[in-house]
Amino acid sequence: MKKILPAFIFGLLSATLAFAQIDTGRWQLVKTINKVAARSECSLVAVDGKLYLIGGDGPATPVEAYDPNTSTWTKKAMAPFTMHHLQAVGLGDKVYVLDAFYEGGYPDQIPLPNVYSYDTQKDTWQKLTEIPADRRRAGAGEAVYNGKLYIVCGITHGHRSGTNSMFDCYDPATDKWTLLPDAPHIRDHSMAVVVGDKLYAIGGRNTSLHDANNFMSFFDKVMLDVDCYDFKTGKWSSLDAKLPLGTGGGTAVNLDNKIYYIGGERATATKPNGPQKDVFVLDPSTQNQWTKAASLNMARNGVGGTVLDHKIYIAGGAGGGPGGPPPIGKPGMQGPPPINGQPGNNPPPNGPPGQRAGGDHGDIALEVFSLK
Repeated sequence: MKKILPAFIFGLLSATLAFAQIDTGRWQLVKTINKVAARSECSLVAVDGKLYLIGGDGPATPVEAYDPNTSTWTKKAMAPFTMHHLQAVGLGDKVYVLDAFYEGGYPDQIPLPNVYSYDTQKDTWQKLTEIPADRRRAGAGEAVYNGKLYIVCGITHGHRSGTNSMFDCYDPATDKWTLLPDAPHIRDHSMAVVVGDKLYAIGGRNTSLHDANNFMSFFDKVMLDVDCYDFKTGKWSSLDAKLPLGTGGGTAVNLDNKIYYIGGERATATKPNGPQKDVFVLDPSTQNQWTKAASLNMARNGVGGTVLDHKIYIAGGAGGGPGGPPPIGKPGMQGPPPINGQPGNNPPPNGPPGQRAGGDHGDIALEVFSLK
């Protein structure tokens, strides 16, 4: 018995450690038959067994559809115009866009005036209802609940001002837009996830905050609070479980009723702004704190993420294209606005990366997460 007991304990400990390793999951870069050009500030949506890459910072881009059965990307209809800083959502056989910037250069981008949908079966875009002028924004979180689309927070005036806590509903069945009670906290470059009968507003930052001598000081103004809207009661609350590390421009998904918050960019007092590899997971029904999941293979900001067949897929972002505002001094790119009447000629201490980070020769670098 004395010999058997230690062996039993060792086996039990080994099993426990193995379970802990399994629970963190793993990320793998997907080898695709063909490549898709790098893009950031984009969105990735799963519809009817395929992935659809929507939008991106820069000129208007076509929709790119990925078939996991053939590992092939297929170029689809061109977007009606530039769409970036968005979290598109899928419902039925369509992809909907409720928020995005579509005109103007940094930092004065202009948000979409209308809701748009992309029909994955007909490969066509459709212009839908006009968004009330004072509710138009980008960098917001979007999610679906019981056949209706919800949008929370965002920023109304490019990267200059207008970070908010607005909450709205769009009903595609009636093509109607409805205002709802504001969330507890303002945030932009953020996400929204629905789990059960609750919506969670997660991540992001306050891009409206600018230091007098550094317009882009907002990179460290990240939001750790997680706000929760209960569809049954119609009330907001804030979770005790705060994000361990905040970012703007990350992505968030619901995988098997757990919330995964992935990547994004941030600066600290000692480190310049840059994309991150961190992934955090929360089971809102049983946990009161976030835990660390397996990190990304590539740091990403402005990345699109979605779930298909119990796996998380991400594409684009800083790992496959420039993230955040254009770096200063690059030909044809606009730097920050004048500060106190003086032109901003020097890169800010907490500015964005000066070049693309990672990527597979400019590809969007599709990556997939699964539990071991």
